[in-house]
Amino acid sequence: HPYIPALSDLLTKFLQRTVNFVRENIKEIVSTTDANLVFSLLKMMECFFRPFIIVEGATITQDKVAMIADLYESWFIFSLIWTMGATCDKDGRAMFDEYIRRIMKEEGIKMMFPTEGLVYDYKLDDGGASVMEKNEGEEVEVKVGPIQWITWMQDLPPYKVDPYMRYSDIIVPTQDTIRSNYLIEMLLTNKKPVMCVGPTGTGKTLCAVDKLLRTMPKEYLSHIINFSAQTSANQTQDIIDSKLDKRRKGVFGPPLGRRYVLFIDDLNMPALEKFGAQPPIELVRQY
Repeated sequence: HPYIPALSDLLTKFLQRTVNFVRENIKEIVSTTDANLVFSLLKMMECFFRPFIIVEGATITQDKVAMIADLYESWFIFSLIWTMGATCDKDGRAMFDEYIRRIMKEEGIKMMFPTEGLVYDYKLDDGGASVMEKNEGEEVEVKVGPIQWITWMQDLPPYKVDPYMRYSDIIVPTQDTIRSNYLIEMLLTNKKPVMCVGPTGTGKTLCAVDKLLRTMPKEYLSHIINFSAQTSANQTQDIIDSKLDKRRKGVFGPPLGRRYVLFIDDLNMPALEKFGAQPPIELVRQY
C-alpha cells in the first residue's frame, strides 16, 4: 500500500487529461466509453502488480519489492498507451505518441522513451523484477538487468522455419504479432477477457489461434468456437458445456488444476433478434 498516494497522483495528472485528448483528437476503430477506458487501464495495471502477490510455492525478495519504486511510473505509462491509446487508427497513434511524450516531459516522468519510432514500438524490460523466484521442484532462470524501454523485437532469437511445417502454418514473427501475443498472454493469465478487433483479412484469427494453441502456459486449455448468422444462444451454451467436465449437478468446469480459454471467432456474426440484441453474445457476457 505505500504506493497508493503515488499512483493516485499519476491518475490525477494523466487520467482526465488523456480522456479529453482521445475524445477531441482521436478517431477510434471501435467506439468506447470513458468508463471503459479507465477500467481497462486499471485492469492492465493490476496485471503488473500480480507477480508481487505472494502465492504458495514462490518467494519474493525484498530487493524485488523495492524495485516497484522504479517501475510503477513505467507500468502506468505502458498501461495508458495500451488502453486509452490502443483504440485509435494509424494517424491517431502518431498524434497520441506526440501527446504522451509531451505530457511525460511536463509531469517529470523519470524514464522517457527513446526518440526513435513511436511509443507503441517499445515494451518495458523490468530487469527481472516480475520473474518469480525458485518454485518448489522447479528451476526458474531469472534475467537480471537494467530497467529500460526496449523494442518488441530486441530480445528475440533469430527465427528459423521448421522444414516439416506446412506452408499455411508458418507465422514469421513481426512487431505486430509479438506485441499482440504479449498483451493477450498478459491479460489472459491474469483472468482478464480480451477482444481483438481489426479489418478483415489481417490475420487476427491466425495469430490468436497460434498463441492459444502453441505458446500459452501449460495449465491453460484452449477451445475455439465459430459464430455464424445461424448461431443461437442454446447452441452456444451446448458447445461451452460440452468442453467442460461435470463436477456435480449443475456445476461444470475444466479439469482440476487447469484453466479453459474459449476463443470466439466472428463474434459479431449472430443475427439480431426483434429487439436488436444478439442472444449468443448476451449469453457470453454472463461469463
